[in-house]
Amino acid sequence: MIKLNLKKNETRFKNTESELLSLFHASATGKTNKAFRFAKVDSNFAAFLPHLKDGAVKLYLYYTVVANNDTGESWYSIDTISKKLGATERSIGNWNNQLENLGLIFRTSTGKKSKATFVLPLTGFAVKMSIQQIEQLLGELNLYGANEYTRVFGKVQSVTKLYVKGEVADTVNEILCVHLQRLCTAESVELNRVDTFIYNISTTANEDVVKKLLAFEGEDKVAIVNGEKEIVLGKKTPSPLQCFFINDSPKIDDTAVYEIMSQLTDDVDISDLAHITI
Repeated sequence: MIKLNLKKNETRFKNTESELLSLFHASATGKTNKAFRFAKVDSNFAAFLPHLKDGAVKLYLYYTVVANNDTGESWYSIDTISKKLGATERSIGNWNNQLENLGLIFRTSTGKKSKATFVLPLTGFAVKMSIQQIEQLLGELNLYGANEYTRVFGKVQSVTKLYVKGEVADTVNEILCVHLQRLCTAESVELNRVDTFIYNISTTANEDVVKKLLAFEGEDKVAIVNGEKEIVLGKKTPSPLQCFFINDSPKIDDTAVYEIMSQLTDDVDISDLAHITI
């Protein structure tokens, strides 16, 4: 029989409107389609609804609609927003205070007539930075100390060194990761928690360290590394310091770092992990 590569008939829709909308939504929210988007608000926002006045909800939706796609900021004045929403400038000011106090937005002066308003993330993420940028961030935001906290970025939970087995034979990637955590609360009730992992990656050049790490052949994919020297960022030594060896070869990117760090910081018991001394 000659294969003509004829396509089979497509399955008919059982519920035309619902299935079409689902298909459209999947296509519209894909990374390849930047020109068209269905309206979408982070699901974590639902926890804030009981603590917001209706006007504040309307203002938040406005900020999410007009925010710059790349930076998440907008620059509209109170006067402009009040006209857009049909509310007084005083009401806009009160709603802004509610959104800021709950950790939903951040407003800062840019030297212009209007303030820049940033829509803050409600889910955790990882972002790669240079060592110099990490040092600047920790230094200028005063985030070295365990009790120092900013409403936008939270506070440092830990500084972690990850040794990840490289894809190339006899190589180990060294990842320095700063874990920030921001809590959104209302009347001492935790509404949302955002974990941010800022990291830098390099290839370990210390052959003795690499040899000892690669000699680990435990069944577990993760081991605790002992003997790590203190890490100095800028002129300060952040603490506490944790070190792990990932006996696997994941592609090191934002997603991989977030997944690894989320597992290591998600209140898990690591007391049974094997130990490696370097």
